[in-house]
Amino acid sequence: MQAEKEQRNPVIVSPHEDRYLVLDGAHRVRALGELGSRFALVQAVEPPEKAEGWAHLLDGIEIAELGNTGGIEVSEKPGPAPLAEVQTAGGTLSLSAHEEGLEGRVRALWDLQSFYPKAGLVRRVEPDGAVRLSGSEVLIRYRTFTPGDLAAIVDSGAVLPAGITRFRVQERVLGVRYPLDRMQSGDASTRNTELREFVESRWNDNRVRYYGEPVVLFE
Repeated sequence: MQAEKEQRNPVIVSPHEDRYLVLDGAHRVRALGELGSRFALVQAVEPPEKAEGWAHLLDGIEIAELGNTGGIEVSEKPGPAPLAEVQTAGGTLSLSAHEEGLEGRVRALWDLQSFYPKAGLVRRVEPDGAVRLSGSEVLIRYRTFTPGDLAAIVDSGAVLPAGITRFRVQERVLGVRYPLDRMQSGDASTRNTELREFVESRWNDNRVRYYGEPVVLFE
């Protein structure tokens, strides 16, 4: 983002009580803060009932070692603080946090991702997606979170690992490429006026397109 000098995609937010809750893009928000930006480009959507959990398909995790960390318990049945379900070619296991409460679960999630191979490829799979596993492949299906859970996590100062939560957003806006220098400082009213002018110019130049059909995105 710093090298490109622009925010390519809006952060997805929804109203929650007296504030906005970041649904997708928490790491972008943190990066903008580190760059000194007062504002962020966001797309506001209706509050979801829950955040689905992505499934991660990867290779190279030693399931037997997961239980050696102090934060994770491996069992055949879900525990009181479920984290994820792990599927292998040989069967399914449940991962739970030893420590109860949201903060303990978040710490356990970071412990879990510390076992990911450093140079390994992680493929995201739809929450209900079916995958045929072979060899040492592992499919990790993460638990769901409610908006209240996410708000409590934010209030605690914790951050979820990237790529865990999945929100279904209708008409998600992509590829805006809004200049960072327009978000560094100033008042909200002036900056929003500039944003509207930016969008109108792109629209008038025929640089905004709507796709109603499913789109395949290469990241």
